[in-house]
Amino acid sequence: MIDKSEALRRAKIDLKNKLRLINNHYGDMSPINNDLLPGMPKGSVVVIAEDVHKIMDKIQKETTKDKREIPFLLYGKNEGQLVFFDKIDVDWRNPHSMEADFSRLAPKLNEFVNKSKKDGTDIIAHGHSHPEIGGFYHCFSLKDMDGYKNLRMDNEVFKMGKIELCSCLLTDGNTNFLFFDGNDYYKFNEVFVQAENGDFIEQLPCYKKTMVYKRGLER
Repeated sequence: MIDKSEALRRAKIDLKNKLRLINNHYGDMSPINNDLLPGMPKGSVVVIAEDVHKIMDKIQKETTKDKREIPFLLYGKNEGQLVFFDKIDVDWRNPHSMEADFSRLAPKLNEFVNKSKKDGTDIIAHGHSHPEIGGFYHCFSLKDMDGYKNLRMDNEVFKMGKIELCSCLLTDGNTNFLFFDGNDYYKFNEVFVQAENGDFIEQLPCYKKTMVYKRGLER
């Protein structure tokens, strides 16, 4: 059972999300304005192994081609302000084309959790893609934010920082990582691809939008 202080904390998080909505016309699918999300501290970087990035690039292409969301999980290490991902699991057969369903990835998630030392050095990214449909596909939805919040706060290993957790949205060539510390959400503004020899070979675009928010759609 959630105590009063926990309920208040969750209510404050929900309020922050609602204040960042571009509009609230779509219920839990209402879009969050990425520009209103605070950034991670300067120097915070996400690094993705080259072979993992190739799979993420395929996710982007399949999403664009089939106009469907694809769920995936990234696994890696967290060291100070550096996050490194070197493994990925993808559900290419997601049965709900317009909603990422993680149920078939749950056994892989549980396997990683069970094998982890739970000393705070392991990290999981809960990721999915958005097809280029409508005017707000670059944005996390209110449902995305709530799902990420609940995954962290309802699971002891994530809530206590035994395993770190972040979120990732792939859309229109952007690789948007988002960290939730239990109180607020923070976006990573620097994401790099690393070759096997250790060289950084590419900086990925993140939180770059090509659409223009239409006036008159504000709350």
